[in-house]
Amino acid sequence: MKLLTNMFFLFSVLILSGCAHQISLNPDTEKLQVTENKSASVVGYYISEDDIKTQVKTPGGGGDNVSYKPYKDTEAALYTVLSNKFENVYKLESLTDSTFLKDKKIEYVFIPTITTQSSSDSLFTWPPTEFTFTLNCKTLNNNGDIAWNSEVKGFGKAEFDEFKNDFSLSAKRATEEAFNKLVVELDQSNL
Repeated sequence: MKLLTNMFFLFSVLILSGCAHQISLNPDTEKLQVTENKSASVVGYYISEDDIKTQVKTPGGGGDNVSYKPYKDTEAALYTVLSNKFENVYKLESLTDSTFLKDKKIEYVFIPTITTQSSSDSLFTWPPTEFTFTLNCKTLNNNGDIAWNSEVKGFGKAEFDEFKNDFSLSAKRATEEAFNKLVVELDQSNL
């Protein structure tokens, strides 16, 4: 009977191999650190519509992939971090709308670039046990020049006993760590 059960399990793993399972990268914004040095500046951030729609696939376990939308999933975290640091934050629909920038008195515009990696040491479960989230924030001033640039990296790890109730756990841990590092970087900046 045990042999039959093991064969069924192996067959199930082979049938499901190659699938892309949906996960989410959004960290709990309540766990994001609050800045120590609040700024009176008004800022904006820009994420293109193409980036918001971008679907990424990276390796999971058992030969499967995981799929997610990194910009869409983490936009709320970016907004939270910027709102904690600056007096007011606006989402920009365009980088070239000078009237909007002037009317809102926006001093800086943050443009995120996200890269991710995932992996798993499991042959039998698909959620990633390790996840890396890299966030580069380029910041432009009123003249369109780079005023600040920072890159932070978060690493998340989760084992089966932890992620069996949240398949996205390693990814969420990685994004939380990265955005908390961004808080520290912003505190140390002159923005």
